[in-house]
Amino acid sequence: MPQIHVDVASSTVKLSVGLTYVGSIAAGAFSTGVEVVHFFTYFGSLGLFSVVIAAVLFTLFPIIGLEYARLTGFYDYGRLVKSLIGEVPYVLFELVYVALVVLFISAVMAAGSQLLTSILGFNPYYGLALMYLVSLLIVILGRRVVLSSEASLTTVKVSIITLATLTIIYLSWGRVTCSMNHVVDPSGWLHNPLGFIESPILYVSYNLVGIPAMASVAQDLSSRRDVVEASLIGGLTLSLMITLEYLATLGYYNYATNPSYPFANLPIYYALVYSRAPYILVILYVVFLYIALLTALVGNINSITYRVEVALKGRRSVRPAVTITVLTVATFIAISGLYNIVSVGYTYLSYAFLALFTVPLASVGAYRVFTRNH
Repeated sequence: MPQIHVDVASSTVKLSVGLTYVGSIAAGAFSTGVEVVHFFTYFGSLGLFSVVIAAVLFTLFPIIGLEYARLTGFYDYGRLVKSLIGEVPYVLFELVYVALVVLFISAVMAAGSQLLTSILGFNPYYGLALMYLVSLLIVILGRRVVLSSEASLTTVKVSIITLATLTIIYLSWGRVTCSMNHVVDPSGWLHNPLGFIESPILYVSYNLVGIPAMASVAQDLSSRRDVVEASLIGGLTLSLMITLEYLATLGYYNYATNPSYPFANLPIYYALVYSRAPYILVILYVVFLYIALLTALVGNINSITYRVEVALKGRRSVRPAVTITVLTVATFIAISGLYNIVSVGYTYLSYAFLALFTVPLASVGAYRVFTRNH
């Protein structure tokens, strides 16, 4: 009987670690479908190979990262990253990380505003102003509740995205197969013949900042097997979601990849509408999307305010000022639109994370994990 209790507890820990990884990535522009369109759907049928590459990397890198954290005891992101790249490059990593978080928050603001514009006909600036006020209230009044229910919210998020994308694929299967047979663009947005190979590597690179978040809750993983299983839960769940979003948007390729169409800013929402999905599912997705956007915003603002507190030796009085500053900057960036935030901002930062985290983890991290075990 005690053994059963231990096994159940171990399974719960692995599930929690895996869902933390998924939750840190599958929000913001991912929940709308914009990221998947830009980094995968853009290549047409070759995007399927891009998805496979991303699936392998999203599963392999957490195994290396978590095993490295387990062997070294560096579960906090500061010591974990510093040990990989050193003190001086770590300062640059911090700056790039904060820039990504701010950009992520701006994507949340832009997505929320775009939904208000599309559904209720709001002026985009009024939509941003309303998102700003609602976000401020949620961060101030609901931070603790949101942070404590992250695992449950991630489960709901995965379920609704899966239901929405499966419905789109079923209702638009003819369009999906047509695009699969006729749309081939190996160069895509990168404008090189191997773009469909480079794109998933760049996408995974900036999203690997989910590994420090994953490591922070992984102290109870006691063996390499635990690490592998937790990584498989996170990596395969994320890979399934990417695959379904890719297929759901592939059938609407011309709309999803053209920024002059509103579709490009909200691919999953418009794909539901265009495929004539049940109205209740459209409403459910919209409600979920707002919940996902606002909860993701809380977590990211909390990460920045926590860093500032640590830098100022625990002065919690700075929280309101930091929150308002971050939200204000993110709102101004959001004016450029969600599509541009992903296609320009995320792209440049992906190269920075490739150099500062992905390559060191794949080389230094993998080498140390291997040598510590042999």
